[in-house]
Amino acid sequence: MHTPPLIDIGLNLASHRFTRDWKQVIARAHDAGVERFILTGTSLKISQEVAQLTEKMAPGTAYFTAGIHPHYASELNADALARLRALLSHPNAVAVGETGLDYNRDLSPRNVQRAALEAQVELACTVGKPLFLHEREAADDLLAILDNFKARLPKCVVHCFTGSEAVARQYIERGFYLGITGWVGQKNRNQDLLGALQVIPPGRTMLETDAPYLTPPGYAPAMAGRNEPAALPRVAELLAIARGMPVEQVRADAHAATMAFFGLAALPPALG
Repeated sequence: MHTPPLIDIGLNLASHRFTRDWKQVIARAHDAGVERFILTGTSLKISQEVAQLTEKMAPGTAYFTAGIHPHYASELNADALARLRALLSHPNAVAVGETGLDYNRDLSPRNVQRAALEAQVELACTVGKPLFLHEREAADDLLAILDNFKARLPKCVVHCFTGSEAVARQYIERGFYLGITGWVGQKNRNQDLLGALQVIPPGRTMLETDAPYLTPPGYAPAMAGRNEPAALPRVAELLAIARGMPVEQVRADAHAATMAFFGLAALPPALG
């Protein structure tokens, strides 16, 4: 079977840990078979930075999300929302986010997180872009807010999903997609996720590194302690092991799901 290319749907390329050598990081990823990247916006500043980074990368290979992470929810005011909306008209903008709720670290008050999420869901409905969601120990409140939008709600992906089978079932029932990282191979903490895989259809599964975080077991990064998008083939291998299926199939399923979810066009043969 042809080895399908990979798309990293969650790469924090604007991280200060990539400032000096991001071009080499991307080149290594391409060499490893990672064809495209979706750069994650986590604040207004970072969203603007990833938009600029996509312009410096090969045409058709880089996209970005624009949003405000729950950790920074307090920065979302009317001006920030207007700036996000303008940024989402950029040709490389493919989703609203990273937005959501984080009741694990609680770096913003929960009521502020909920208000910021609601505003960004409304924004996604208005501009017609999918939602790139973050959720930690907050599935009930996240779903309560999303369910308020019902038929207006765009496509949703819960990025870096690590939750239980019960939570996965609720997301899948609503038609959501789930992003899988190297967490799937972290034996001391992946038990919930392994159980959840039983109810997550391959056609709703996407792959991501969340680099520079979550280095997958069995991958030796070029810089110690810093995950890279070149690790994505290892994430696919770990998911294949967990699912008991060929890695080529895992890659094909994830590629098809990602292309459909983000509405990406096929690359020209010269780039593909």
